[in-house]
Amino acid sequence: MNLKQMLKNSGKIAFGGVGFISSFYTMVELMYFLSDPNYNRKVISSQDSWLSASWSLFINMALLSLFILQHSLLAVPSIKETVRKYGLQDLYRSFYVIATMVALQIFIKNWHDIPELTLWKFNMNSRPFWMLYTSIHVTAWLIIYIGNICMDITELIGIKQIYYSIINWPDPNLRKSYQLQRLNSHMRHPSFLAFVLIFWSVPVMSLDRLLLASILTLYMFISWNTDENDYAYQYYQYVRKFHELENLHS
Repeated sequence: MNLKQMLKNSGKIAFGGVGFISSFYTMVELMYFLSDPNYNRKVISSQDSWLSASWSLFINMALLSLFILQHSLLAVPSIKETVRKYGLQDLYRSFYVIATMVALQIFIKNWHDIPELTLWKFNMNSRPFWMLYTSIHVTAWLIIYIGNICMDITELIGIKQIYYSIINWPDPNLRKSYQLQRLNSHMRHPSFLAFVLIFWSVPVMSLDRLLLASILTLYMFISWNTDENDYAYQYYQYVRKFHELENLHS
């Protein structure tokens, strides 16, 4: 391997490392942001509460739009084709992850609370309610993390693509069955219901949280477009794995 190739591979590894570290750090922050009612909150103070609420809604809607546009535009086929044209497909997923994490950081750091207007408010000092709230969110996050690991976390964050390119193997996605590729195109990462639980299961449904929950739930509902064929494939895989495990214990 010549020096130029070594430097190129080192750059790829560094780029993939940035994607991995940024995704880990940002997902921890996102977990606190969505599940901790008191995490990193900003409130714009004003004598006119309606003016303050309107400005906060505008900022929050702009932040949501930024995230949705980034998350959607980078996934369009023409962008992927352009990346492939320039021979950068092995770095595409890491770039997508880094861009998403930057958008999420902007989203988290600049989000504004609107505590004056609430749809419901429960007392978190009640131990049974606190335990229920904690159980729902811990379970939902575990489902999200386990689901992503099961879907091949190294491929989702771009590390596998970089590794395969360094050892001159083809895109790892090409090694997957057509049915699995089709499922991934309809549901890039799992746990729609877990995210919905996290969005809506909150002790205080303030106006800003209602906006966040409504917009992101709608966006995810539109983006997750699995159909009967995807369901049939997943059911077939479930039955196959069940019988494989059953045979191991028999």
